[in-house]
Amino acid sequence: MNSTKYQVFISSTYSDLEDERDSIIKAILEMYHIPIGMEMFSAEDEDQWEIIRRTIEVSDYYILVLGLRYGSKTSEGISFTQKEYEYALEKKIPVLAFVMDEMVSLSKDKRDNELTEINAFRELVLKNSKMAQFWSSKEELIKNVSISLMKQIMQKPGIGWVRGDKLGAEEALSKELTSISKENRQLREKVSDLESRVSPKIPAIEVSIDPPLVDDNFGGFVKLEMPDKINESDIESHLQEFITSEEIENFNSGLPNQLELDKYNSELERQYKIENYSSPLEIHVSNGGTTKANNLFVDITFPEGVLIYSKGKEFNKPNTPLPFSPIKRAKSKYKEKQEEALRKLDPLSSLHDVMGMNRFSDLGIMARPEIHMPNIQSLNQTWWTKLDGNRLTIKLDSLLHTRRRVFSDEYMIVPLSTGNHQIEVQIICEEYQGIDTQQIEIAV
Repeated sequence: MNSTKYQVFISSTYSDLEDERDSIIKAILEMYHIPIGMEMFSAEDEDQWEIIRRTIEVSDYYILVLGLRYGSKTSEGISFTQKEYEYALEKKIPVLAFVMDEMVSLSKDKRDNELTEINAFRELVLKNSKMAQFWSSKEELIKNVSISLMKQIMQKPGIGWVRGDKLGAEEALSKELTSISKENRQLREKVSDLESRVSPKIPAIEVSIDPPLVDDNFGGFVKLEMPDKINESDIESHLQEFITSEEIENFNSGLPNQLELDKYNSELERQYKIENYSSPLEIHVSNGGTTKANNLFVDITFPEGVLIYSKGKEFNKPNTPLPFSPIKRAKSKYKEKQEEALRKLDPLSSLHDVMGMNRFSDLGIMARPEIHMPNIQSLNQTWWTKLDGNRLTIKLDSLLHTRRRVFSDEYMIVPLSTGNHQIEVQIICEEYQGIDTQQIEIAV
């Protein structure tokens, strides 16, 4: 049994809650603690407030029980119960509040005719005491008080009271525990020092990744805006002969909604960053341990804000959801008509066009398609890599201690958004007992 006893101050109105108070006092005594309340004082004699005040100050816990009576008042215009409660709060005594359910049926002698004051006090208690509990019967109240007090003692033990003949023993025990704790700490330090001197030979695999580079134009992608619908009255007169009403109607009805345009802009911005900010992915795998790592696997998972792809991979540009503008088509037809008129005035112009079109072939320059050679790995090599979505796996047959391998020839990295991106790395080899997880942060 704990030799520390705690003093618990019980505060409530008296005549309407006499049975409840007696039961609470009995419950506290059964827990081997010290209940105390206004039964010990002449509570309505304001000269006794000094005694009540000092008693609250030396109490470890304060229990407030509220019914539907406000109680007798002090010269300050508030009830003694409220004055006790506010003083406990002021002295930071732990408060356990129990408020009667207002729907409980009570006789007239147990409730005020005018409930304004008691309701205001109840609202104050519920506001200040976040852990206040409601009760509707004496049995429920006693159960809640016992459980709450026991929890409070375990979580926030007060100073309490100890028998005088136990005080010397408690101090001796405290000194002995302090001495044992100091000796234990010294022994742990010696063990830690010995372990550091006789460390087992194991590999220490570390992975680093060179961050991608961006410039001030990284966020400079200009989104496509939704075009206005075409009105026939707005078309310039010299273009009207090249546009039909059907073309205008098809264009206006073919305009996408905003969600479709936003999706296209998102795909287009991704393509913009791939084309302008792709750089070789360079991964460093090093062994800083005291022995070789065998059968080494490194799994690297990149976040959504970073794209990894194989060198030579081509990305198709997204198809625009916008219909081709009939005004642009009309301008093109108008231009062709103008050029045709010029050719009729100068027959040699067509010959000049032909000569201009063939000037590159005359110089022997031919346009040749770009050929991408896939990455071909040796069948007998001692390592391989595999990309699955945004997860890259590196397999090494072995990696000597103090050695490093650099992988930079197979993949490209593209930042898709700014900020700090967390990359998860999981490492396993024959010498490890489990998976070693590391985090790499790259800032864009």
